[in-house]
Amino acid sequence: MHARRPSRFRASSTHRSRYVHARTPLGRHHPYPIHHHRIARGSRVPAILLTIAISAILVVGGTVGLFGVAAVATVGALSTDLPDPSSLSELTFAQPTVVYDRSGEVQLARFQRELRRVVAFEDVPKIVLDATTTAEDRTFWENEGYDPAAILSAVAENASGERERGASTITQQLVRARLLPEEYMTPGADRYLRKAKEIIQAARLTQAFPGDAGKEQIVTAYLNEIFYGHDAYGVAAAARVYFGITDLAKLTPAQAALLAGLPKSPTSLDPYRYAKPDEDGRLVVPSSAPPIVRRDWILRNLATSRWTRLTDAQLKQALAEPVVLAGDEPIRYNAPHFTWQVRRQLEAILGGPDAVDTGGYTVITTLDWKAQQLAEKWLAAAAIAPNLPAKSYRALLNLYEIPASDRAWISNLRGKDIHNASLVALNYKNGDVLAYVGSAGYYRDDLRSPKFEPKYDAAGDGARQPGSAFKPIVYATGFEKRVITPGTLLLDITTKFARRSNWAPRDADQLDRGPVLVRRALQFSLNIPAIRALERIGNEAVADQAMAMGIRFAGGRDAFLQAGLSGAIGTVEVRPIDLTAAYGTLANGGQYIPPRMILEVRGPDGKVVWKAPDVEVRQAISPQSAFMVSNILSGNTNPRENPIWGRKLQLLNGPNRLRRPAAAKTGTANDARDLATYGYLAPPDDASIPGLAVGIWMGNSDHSNPRTRKPVTSIDAAAPLWHAFVRDYSRGWPVTDFKAPAGVVQATIDKWSGGRPGPWTRERIRELFLAGTQPGRSGAIDPAGLLYSRMCGEWRVDVVKAETGPAGWRRDVDNWADRARRGVGVLGPLGSKTAHFFGEGTWGGTIAGPCPKPKPKPKPEEPPKEDGGRDKPKPPHDGGPGGGGPGGGGPGDGGGASPQPSPGG
Repeated sequence: MHARRPSRFRASSTHRSRYVHARTPLGRHHPYPIHHHRIARGSRVPAILLTIAISAILVVGGTVGLFGVAAVATVGALSTDLPDPSSLSELTFAQPTVVYDRSGEVQLARFQRELRRVVAFEDVPKIVLDATTTAEDRTFWENEGYDPAAILSAVAENASGERERGASTITQQLVRARLLPEEYMTPGADRYLRKAKEIIQAARLTQAFPGDAGKEQIVTAYLNEIFYGHDAYGVAAAARVYFGITDLAKLTPAQAALLAGLPKSPTSLDPYRYAKPDEDGRLVVPSSAPPIVRRDWILRNLATSRWTRLTDAQLKQALAEPVVLAGDEPIRYNAPHFTWQVRRQLEAILGGPDAVDTGGYTVITTLDWKAQQLAEKWLAAAAIAPNLPAKSYRALLNLYEIPASDRAWISNLRGKDIHNASLVALNYKNGDVLAYVGSAGYYRDDLRSPKFEPKYDAAGDGARQPGSAFKPIVYATGFEKRVITPGTLLLDITTKFARRSNWAPRDADQLDRGPVLVRRALQFSLNIPAIRALERIGNEAVADQAMAMGIRFAGGRDAFLQAGLSGAIGTVEVRPIDLTAAYGTLANGGQYIPPRMILEVRGPDGKVVWKAPDVEVRQAISPQSAFMVSNILSGNTNPRENPIWGRKLQLLNGPNRLRRPAAAKTGTANDARDLATYGYLAPPDDASIPGLAVGIWMGNSDHSNPRTRKPVTSIDAAAPLWHAFVRDYSRGWPVTDFKAPAGVVQATIDKWSGGRPGPWTRERIRELFLAGTQPGRSGAIDPAGLLYSRMCGEWRVDVVKAETGPAGWRRDVDNWADRARRGVGVLGPLGSKTAHFFGEGTWGGTIAGPCPKPKPKPKPEEPPKEDGGRDKPKPPHDGGPGGGGPGGGGPGDGGGASPQPSPGG
C-alpha cells in the first residue's frame, strides 16, 4: 500500500475550503442522486461493488443507453464535493522559509514544518522521472489518470480476501494527497468511497491537464508533494536527506532508483533503519536491506521506462553501487539568537507560525556575516575560554587565532566567575542590526549551568543593570533641559543622600575628590556627581528622555521613578539592544532610529511581499546636546584626555595606526554582577560605511554575583572585549571625527568652579556650551565663582557654599572640608577617603577654614634702665599654619566672613 500523507501535513484550511465548495458541471442537476452516508454505512460487499462499478463506468465512459445514463449520473453524484481539478496550477506546497544575511548569500536558518524544496520540471533529470514511473506507475505517460486493469485486479484480490492491495497511479496519489476533501481522509472514513472519488478526480485532473504538458505538471507536483520518509517531503529534500545532494542532476541511476522506491513504504523502507558504520565511519546500507532490494528491482525494470536505457555494464555498476548515506544533520542555525528574533518578527509580518513554516519565503536580513563572526569569536574568547581547563583554554584561543596582544586581558578573566556575555552591533544611520549574540556559544550545551545558559537571549530578552553606562543619558537630559552644562560644578563627596535608609553610595575606588566639573565627572565615571546631577534634573525628565531614545525600563517608567536617585548610577534594568540604540541616537545627532532586523521578504515566486518601511527618524534629543555628550565620551578613547580608560579603549586601526575617534562608556553594577561597555564611532562620511554603535554585557545567566576575592570591573572585562570587536570590524575604514553642529559654542571658564573666570581663578579651560548658556550670557547656567569665598584676605575653596542640593547633604560636605584641610587619604565616617582628582595636586585652592592668627608686631627696643639691665627676649608667638598655598588652611570648622565674589570680578 502507498503511505498516505499524515493529516497534519495536508493543505492549508484556506485551500481546503476552496476545494470543498468548488462545483463542476458534472455535479449539477443529476437525475439519480447518491446518498453518501448510506453507502458509507453499507457492508463491505456493496462498497467493493461500487468500486467495480466506478471502474467500469470510467473504462466504458462512452457507453450509451440506460446504463450509460446511470453511470454518468453516478459519476456526477460522486463529483459534487470534489475540488476543481484546474486548481492544480495554483497548488502550493509547504516549503521552508529561508533566512539570509544582508548579502543574500549566507543562509542563516530554514524554518520548516516539512523538509521540502520545490523543483521545476526542467530541474528533474530523466533518470528520476523514469525511476519514479517504473516504481509507481508504468503507464503514467499514457493512462487517463488511473489504470483500469490494475484497479480490477486489486478489487478482485481484495474481494477474495487474499490481501489488501492498492492500485494507485501517480495521479491518484497526488489527488489523495492534495485534491480530495479532508472528510474522506480522516480516520474511520469509508476507504472504498474515497477510492471511488479518487479515481474520478484523477480522471478529471488528467482531462483538465491533457497531453505531455499536462503530464509534466502532474508528475512535477507529485515529486514535490510525496513523502519519502525521514522527514523528507519531495524528491529534492529526499536527495539531500539521504545523499547530501542538492542538485538532482548529480544523482546516480542507483540513487535515483532508491529514492523512487521509498514512497511505497517510507517508514519500513527508510535506509537509515538498516545503515551501519563501516571502517571509515560511513553509514552504509547492506545490500540485503529492503530498500536496496527494491532499488535493484527498479533498476532491472528501467528498460520499460520512457527515456532511460542502461547498458549491461551500466546496470551491473548501478546494482553494485554501495548506498552510503549522508547522515542526519542536526538543525543548526547561523547567528541563532538573531535568527529567533527574526522569526518572531516574521510571525507578526506573515500572520503566524504556520505561514513562516510552510510559506516558502526568502528573507533578507540586516545581519553582516563578517560582523557576526567577529562577535561570536570574541565572545567565545572572553566568556567561554576563561572558564575552560588550561589545555582547552589554549586550544580555543588558538582556534580563533586570538593575537598575543589580547591574551593578557583574557587570561585575567580566568577564575573571575564570569561565564556569559552578549553583544549588539547596529548601524545607527538606519537601525540595521549588524551583529547580534544573545549569549556566548549558543551550541555549547556541554557547558550549560545556571551561570551559563547558552540559549537565553540576554541582549534582547534579558534586562540587565547598565551601571555607569546609563550616566550619559542622565547628563544628556541635563544638557537638553538646560539644567547643567559640561562645565557645571558638582561635588564628588560621599553623602547620605537618604537619611532614613542611610543610603550613601561611594565611587568605585572609595575616594572623595571634592569639586569636579561635569566633563571629568562623566569621563572618569564618578558616581556621586551623577547622583547630584540627577537630583537637579529630576527622575521624570530623565525617564522621559531615556524612553524617547528607545530605552524600555524593566518595570516600565514607574520603575525608574521609584528608583529615586539610585537611577543615576544604572540600577534600573534595561535591555542591551535598547541601550545600544540609545547610544546610537547620541552618535546620530540626537535622531533615534528603531533597530531593525529584516530588510525584505520574498514569496516562493520571488516577488517581494514585504519590504522594510522607510526609516522612521525621531529627533529624540537636540543635535547640540547629543554632540556634547559624544565629545565628552570621546575622551575615554583618548589616553591624552583620559589616561585610565583611554589606554584600554583607544583604537589605533586607522591608516598608519592613526587613532580612530570613538565615544565609549563602561558600567559596573553592584558587586560586579553586570559588566557593560557601550560606545560608537564618529559618523562616517562614506555612505557605504555603517555608523557603528556597539553594546557589550558580561555577567552570569542567573544574574548571580561572581564568587571571587577580587572581582573584575568592566574596564578589565567588557571594555577590552568592546575594543577588540570594534577594532577588528572597523579596521580599514576611513577615519572621521565628531563634528560640532551649529548652536554649540566654546567659552573660557574657571577650571575648578566652572562659570566665568574671576579674581578667584587660578586656571582657565575652554568648554562647550549650548549657545546662550555659556558664562556671560543672559541664559548662563553656571554661576561665577560658585566654589570660592573670600576670607582671610584671599579666595578659598568653599565646598559647603558649592553644595546646591538639599540642606541635609551639607553636613557630609562640611565633614569632607574638615578632612581635606588635613590633606589626602583622610578617612571619613562613610568609609571614603579624601583625594585629589586624577593627576592633580590641589582642589583648586586653600580649603575654607579658620584664618591663621596674626603674628604680633615686635615691640620697640626700650632704653636701658638705670642699672643698665635689659628684659629677657620673649619667644615669638606661633600663629599656626599659614594659608594661601595649595591644600593650606588650618584645622577648624571654618568661620569668618564669606563675601560673595562678583560675577564680573
